[in-house]
Amino acid sequence: MAGICLLTVFGAVVFYTVPVEMAYLLDDLGTDSTGTIGAVTAVASAATVLGSVLFTRLSPDRRHRIPLLLALRAAGFLLMGLADSLPLLIAGAIVNCVGTGMLLPSLVTRAMSLLEFADRGRGMGLWTAAFFLGEFLCPLVLLAGKGPAGSLASAVALLGVTTAVLAAALLLTARRPAPAGSPESVQQ
Repeated sequence: MAGICLLTVFGAVVFYTVPVEMAYLLDDLGTDSTGTIGAVTAVASAATVLGSVLFTRLSPDRRHRIPLLLALRAAGFLLMGLADSLPLLIAGAIVNCVGTGMLLPSLVTRAMSLLEFADRGRGMGLWTAAFFLGEFLCPLVLLAGKGPAGSLASAVALLGVTTAVLAAALLLTARRPAPAGSPESVQQ
């Protein structure tokens, strides 16, 4: 559970970046209308719901799912971080949040696959604690990155690069053959 919990802390940081930071990113682009900020945030939230629905259509082969979803999130962050216009920021948020909608249930599914039935309550308690720790850390991580990166948008782009590097590392790990009897070797 330690590995999936660490990944969940990171997953929660990337999960909450759009809802927590969108208003500030919009403000940096010169959009200060509360109606526009609310509408853009609602569109991003709807994209998360869409991603959750799309999750039900994903292949049962889970080995590459989390790395690919992190790569999708990274692409969204990079679009958001490099956005010089409202439409590009919205497009990045939509790409990112579709990935969010699929990432969260993928992390839960992965955690559950590691646990025996009798241990699922305690294990999901650990997973939930990891998720809430990431939620708490999200704004702190972006504030810490804002100084060296120069702006919030640059910090979001840097988070995108970090997410892409993690996705690549996980993809390389997922390419190794799964040990016999492991959850990955048995397709659901």
